[in-house]
Amino acid sequence: MTVDAPLAVEMVLPSLETGGMETMTVALAQALAARGHRVGVTCLQREGELAEGLRRAGIPVALVPCPGTAPILSPHQGLRRHFAARAPDVIHAQNGVWAKAALAARAAGVPAVVHTAHGFSLDEPWFGDALRWWAGLRTDMVVAVSIPLREHLVRKARIPASRVVTIINGIDTTRFTPRGTRGILRAALGIGPDAPLIGCVARLDPIKNHVLLLEAMALLIRQIPDARLALVGDGPLREALRERAEALCLEGKVLFAGTLADTATAYRDLDIFVLPSVSEGTSISVLEAMASGTPVVATAVGGTPRLLDGGCGTLVPSGDAAAMAEAIQRLLSDPIGRARMARTARERISEEFGHAAMVRAYEKLYRQVAGKSAGLIRREA
Repeated sequence: MTVDAPLAVEMVLPSLETGGMETMTVALAQALAARGHRVGVTCLQREGELAEGLRRAGIPVALVPCPGTAPILSPHQGLRRHFAARAPDVIHAQNGVWAKAALAARAAGVPAVVHTAHGFSLDEPWFGDALRWWAGLRTDMVVAVSIPLREHLVRKARIPASRVVTIINGIDTTRFTPRGTRGILRAALGIGPDAPLIGCVARLDPIKNHVLLLEAMALLIRQIPDARLALVGDGPLREALRERAEALCLEGKVLFAGTLADTATAYRDLDIFVLPSVSEGTSISVLEAMASGTPVVATAVGGTPRLLDGGCGTLVPSGDAAAMAEAIQRLLSDPIGRARMARTARERISEEFGHAAMVRAYEKLYRQVAGKSAGLIRREA
């Protein structure tokens, strides 16, 4: 088989509900298919709203329920048969399904297994690193989306450094780009053009720590009463966050926008994008905001400091609502500084975090592990 021959790649993840990892997987699958590869996507928990878009693009999506912990210890036979029928060159597992996918892939005789570590959940079991080590024994290469994640995998999960690479997430800088016109968010939520609008585009999940942003908003409106906060996304904490907003007397100040089919237009309506996470790999939403020309305030966790260094954004300590409110207020009162930050961030995204570079890196990695290319992947020291 020649180096340029198409590959068969099966992406495996818990679901295709809207989120950063899921968005990255969909974008990578579509780009690989456009480059002539045979791509499929397998969900082990449920499908989700992103599945239909993949099917419209001609990419098959399968749901193979794989519940419980037994498939972590021995191959799930239904998943093994599914992989055998799909006959991929590479299984590419994402967070939450690594061990299950790796064991079933090996049992099915799949030539190569790749896993991408996007970050760690707050409710993972105490033996999380032992589980990563276990899955790593059955994985050819592990991808970390940030350097801190790579260091954790090598030091804590004891995966050999020679089998862990760093590929930073990339985004479509044509889709996410500054525009002269406003998007749809203000009109949909009834927010005037002059009201300061802060926003967060993220799943309503504990790891994103939206409560911190609500607390910062309660402090901010004491100084800027007409400020509004839009939370774009959905998730298990929706009702709890509504109740917290009410307890903080934020009625009419916080708008729950839900999941949007196209978030690109939402960023253009925001004066400031804020990400209050307690843990991150390389945040897709931060990259999207930077590409869209929206100034960013984010907690200094995971791979975020690397994204925002050099004047590309403002970092605040994790858990510090007062520091977050102060950073937002400072930017709102400095339109020239916001514009400068937006330009700097956009330039950096275009140079370093474009989607095409990420796709090429994964394609090269797949060829390497499948034995179809002699090329090497650069490893981060």
